[in-house]
Amino acid sequence: MSLVRYEHLNGEEARQILTARRLAILPIGAIEAHGPHLPVGTDNLLAQAIAERVAEQVGGVLLPLLPYGQVWSLQDFPGSLSVSNEILSGLLVDLGLSLQRQGAAILAVINGHIGNGAALQSAARRLYALKGPVMYVFTYPGLGEAAARICTSRPLPGGYFHADEIETSMVLHVAPQHVRRDRMIREEPQLPPDFPYRPVPWTEITRIGVLGDPTLATAEKGAALIEAVVAQIVSVLRLALQRLG
Repeated sequence: MSLVRYEHLNGEEARQILTARRLAILPIGAIEAHGPHLPVGTDNLLAQAIAERVAEQVGGVLLPLLPYGQVWSLQDFPGSLSVSNEILSGLLVDLGLSLQRQGAAILAVINGHIGNGAALQSAARRLYALKGPVMYVFTYPGLGEAAARICTSRPLPGGYFHADEIETSMVLHVAPQHVRRDRMIREEPQLPPDFPYRPVPWTEITRIGVLGDPTLATAEKGAALIEAVVAQIVSVLRLALQRLG
């Protein structure tokens, strides 16, 4: 299907197309340090690229990227910007209710930043309570399984990956011009034994904001990873649209 960008429509077109398609797709990322070789907008680049591919395949209306997220873990690194869970969750609830007035029955959030998870879950539950649009949250579904097949690296406990082989490969695929290959540095994180059980600022586990080995990354690996994630999201959203009848 042709890609429809919400901000390029006039008001009547936006309401008509959203009412017809029922599905709004919102990419959301964050601004945070990603080591010396990746830009602070890495999560935005990935969320945008995945959302565009999903919208093309399922026919949803693509909303403008929401570029800020909750960046607690890396808040003390240069370049990181953060908003609170409460602000982010409230914004998403307001957007969801507004989109419902324009005809949306489903709000699919394509999340490029794991740290947004708590706020997104809170917003989805709040919209459910308010009988707003059904909010789906997709944070790289299927990526762990795909990485096990494609990459040498694996996500850390909790599914974390950051500026490593996995993430760098995806950026090499979607935005290679923003990757500084000459500044790739391997840094294996030293996780404390209680890492899964308490808040751990990443200044405790990484010096430069890298959790692994980006030198192993390739654009070909990134293409396969992105394809796996998109396929998983598309499968879920097609089923969701079928349920609407």
